[in-house]
Amino acid sequence: MFKIESGERAPLAPQLDGVSVVIPTLDRAEVLVDTVKDLLAQDFECYELIVVDQSERINEAVVELLKKSNVTARYFKAENFKGLPQARNYGWRQARFEIVLYIDDDVRATSEFVRAHYDAHKRTEAAIIAGGIDEAKGDLPSSRVPGSFNWWTATPYRNFSVNRPGWCEHAPGGNFSVKRAVLVECGGIDEVLSIGAALYEESELALRLGSRGYSTWFEPAARLTHLAAPMGGCRVQRDWPRYMFGLSHNRAILIFRHLKPWHRPTAILRILLLGLSYSRFSKSLRPMIATFRGLLAGREAAKSPPLNVDLMASECITY
Repeated sequence: MFKIESGERAPLAPQLDGVSVVIPTLDRAEVLVDTVKDLLAQDFECYELIVVDQSERINEAVVELLKKSNVTARYFKAENFKGLPQARNYGWRQARFEIVLYIDDDVRATSEFVRAHYDAHKRTEAAIIAGGIDEAKGDLPSSRVPGSFNWWTATPYRNFSVNRPGWCEHAPGGNFSVKRAVLVECGGIDEVLSIGAALYEESELALRLGSRGYSTWFEPAARLTHLAAPMGGCRVQRDWPRYMFGLSHNRAILIFRHLKPWHRPTAILRILLLGLSYSRFSKSLRPMIATFRGLLAGREAAKSPPLNVDLMASECITY
């Protein structure tokens, strides 16, 4: 049994030494259960679990898991928002610990996962810890530095499956942790980036913090396995015009907010070539037109400060 209370409950004072794990989720009821089970079985004491669900229905199986667990856990059902950046922002506002750890809703983690993030923050004093990710379907080998960023094309490179720790320029959206005080200072994640598949929202945050003098550390020991569930989440299923509009819009924000003027021409050309390739693939001009529209809209959005609006959710209270 559970009841729902509407409204945004004021979070506890976020001054405690520990980790708040935030799981944004959308239409992945079955895989979310296993993700939550892993996070409730951590070999670490000072942490809490916050689920921000944007699905149409409440996940009763997850609510039951949280009710039976000894871990401090809260489940929120979104009311007036749907978007990954919005869910992340809502999550950190509820956090009562100094470190906010974001993971996807379709992952598996070992019992040492949360502790590895915590230890990396204490050891490096980085603002962001980028965790390691193994893809369940297999990883593509690469010689690139994990978490590197190509300033000439505005392309964030991943390669987070390797075991080489070190400083990097951005973090994987499905496995990264941030100091809550830093999120408060910078205004959180830019909710304008929720368009399409919400691409580059974590990269934009890392670049914005980097411009303020904060650093990002890649910690491969803080590792999980990404299942890449085919449905749900913020995937855009074969709607290439919509996909290219979102990609070019969000990439344009990176270009016009973070790149030097001499880097921008090649970065813009890279997007246009990508739009052309999708038009050729689909034998339609619509992806190319969407690319132009996205670039123009993203350039305008880059002129404004990051968007962070009032969000409302209902909290499931177990009893």
